[in-house]
Amino acid sequence: RVKKAIDDMVTALLKEKADEIKHKDFCVDEFNTNQLQTENKDREKQDLIAKIEDLEMTIKALTEAIDGLKAEIAEMQVQLKRAGEDRE
Repeated sequence: RVKKAIDDMVTALLKEKADEIKHKDFCVDEFNTNQLQTENKDREKQDLIAKIEDLEMTIKALTEAIDGLKAEIAEMQVQLKRAGEDRE
């Protein structure tokens, strides 16, 4: 009877060991997957940051160009007004 109890305990422990190994393997796989996803997201984040910086520079350049063109328009309107006054 004692031998059967010991065999049952050994069997239970071996099953528990197998379950623990399976759970550990699952955790390691999930950890590796998570780490890979994190690295991919970090790369994507860096790419997006660079794109934002590029777009901000483009916005700045275009804003400066618009301001320059507005100044040119204002100057042309002044010249047009002067030309109209000179004709009179």
